[in-house]
Amino acid sequence: MSNITLTFSAPTLKDYTAIRETLFHVEQSDLAFPNIFLLQRKYGTQIALHENYLYRYFTGNGRLQGYAFPVGKNVDVERALFHVEQHAKAHQNPLHFCLLAEENARTLKDIYGNKITFSDDPGDADYLYRRSDLAELPGTAYHKKRNHIAKFCKKFSHWHFEEINDKNAADAYLIAQSWVKGQDGSEAHFHELQAIKNALKYRHQLGIVGGLLYVENAPAAMSLASYITPSVADIHYEKCTPEYRESYPIINREMATMLHCDIINREEDLNIPGLRQAKLSYKPGKILHKLKARIDLC
Repeated sequence: MSNITLTFSAPTLKDYTAIRETLFHVEQSDLAFPNIFLLQRKYGTQIALHENYLYRYFTGNGRLQGYAFPVGKNVDVERALFHVEQHAKAHQNPLHFCLLAEENARTLKDIYGNKITFSDDPGDADYLYRRSDLAELPGTAYHKKRNHIAKFCKKFSHWHFEEINDKNAADAYLIAQSWVKGQDGSEAHFHELQAIKNALKYRHQLGIVGGLLYVENAPAAMSLASYITPSVADIHYEKCTPEYRESYPIINREMATMLHCDIINREEDLNIPGLRQAKLSYKPGKILHKLKARIDLC
């Protein structure tokens, strides 16, 4: 194999088309372009595009460190991994991987054998749902959700849902600001609010779509999503104002109805107990676990 050195740089809006073209039959939320772009400072995200493969390297001090598994439509995975190994050696980086889907982990195990050690953080797992389940809430499994919505509609008889556009996008940010005021004021919440601001500002370039829920003509809830592939959508942000926190099941259902896909990825729970319980309550069809790996080349 030829020795090439991958050139990594921060992702830009101009990378949208090239990155999208590398994605094929993927479901992971971390591969949604808005997450790659909007969370680059949080995780120190660097990308390289070479031979129709997307390479990612995380330099941040957060929960993501090391290389992600190369993604592309070609089949020469060993060649792509060779380039990662060469980059790690050239820059004296540990050969660590993160965000490994289970099939990626099996591939690495086949190649590196006993040189590899895996670890698993349940908080990194994605929750995947059939869009039709979230939109229709069918059967006894969703009985409580339907009851919750019925109570909401009885309490608030005047509500409506709108797709986010240039005229109402400011209302989505107002909801996010109201939401963050009800939180603990942590740095993480500040960064999330800034990411939402940028998601709305660059929503056309990022391929983001969204929805707004109004209750008694007041902005009450918002949701922002994008398509990882034509069949898989990712929910990036879903927020309600403190006054209308009962509206989460409504905005969830209305967004699912609006989206045109088969699968909805509602991202990770980050080991937050309440968030995990909420995600499980919607009966995920699949929990996509992501592993970390350390490879000893000595």
